[in-house]
Amino acid sequence: MRVGILGGGQWGQALARLVLAAGHEPWIAYHGEKPPHVLPSTSDPPAVTEACDLILVAVSGARLRESIRMARPHPGNRVVVAGRGIEPGTGVWLTEVVRQECDAVRVGALGGPAPVDEILNGGLCAGVIASPYDEVCKLAVEALHSTRYRVYASADLAGIQLTGATVPVLAALIGMARSLPGAGVGVHAMVLSRGLAETGRLATAIGAEESTLFGLAGVGDLIAVHARRGSPYFEAGVALAEQRPADGPWGIAEALLKLASEHRVELPLTETLLRVQRGGDPVAAIHELMSRQSAREHR
Repeated sequence: MRVGILGGGQWGQALARLVLAAGHEPWIAYHGEKPPHVLPSTSDPPAVTEACDLILVAVSGARLRESIRMARPHPGNRVVVAGRGIEPGTGVWLTEVVRQECDAVRVGALGGPAPVDEILNGGLCAGVIASPYDEVCKLAVEALHSTRYRVYASADLAGIQLTGATVPVLAALIGMARSLPGAGVGVHAMVLSRGLAETGRLATAIGAEESTLFGLAGVGDLIAVHARRGSPYFEAGVALAEQRPADGPWGIAEALLKLASEHRVELPLTETLLRVQRGGDPVAAIHELMSRQSAREHR
């Protein structure tokens, strides 16, 4: 099977390696990046969507609309977005962005831990394909499943996309909290557990399966992005604690707050992260969180 990949960056190349490991042929469409080394590629995205039934999209949420407009997927394509779930700022699910910008209907999302450097170096990992279309799940599992990359299928498209969006935000929160004076594993544990509870409330409100939060795409992905120094999301939080400018998941956080507001769900941790990112004092922000009125522990 020939598998199209939109995006020639490291993530696109990592997915291509997984396709190869599964015994299939990847074809990368790159734009604005250097041609991928060794891997089959082209600077003509429409050629890839024309030649491949399955399209894996490996660009950032901020670049997704442009990439889909250039590649022009058609109704015969199955399109799986391997991104962070939600369009920065707008609150639109990435699979919905695909539907808005092209004629493809059968869409899905890939979630789960994805340490790109480990994948490129032959490491083992696992992921989850979610789609309301069984054929999308079946085709994507076939394209990626191997002894290197174990792939599960799910019908919880909303849950997989929600976890994809919340994980980088939680990782930044943990990085910020752990870097404050006097902080340790206690505050780390508090932010992690209450962050999952916060996400759980939003999951329930949008009709996602809360169990997805505790699988590969939720807790599994969260461990991968904050278990070691060097994760860009964790390091963005460290920079906030040290009151240094940093690129981070701020647009995703804004999109989550927009979504939560539409469903009348409070996200105090996410609000705190953005308050600090906009110039607030990180120590004061954490103290404000700690001083919120006590309540029973529940979601």
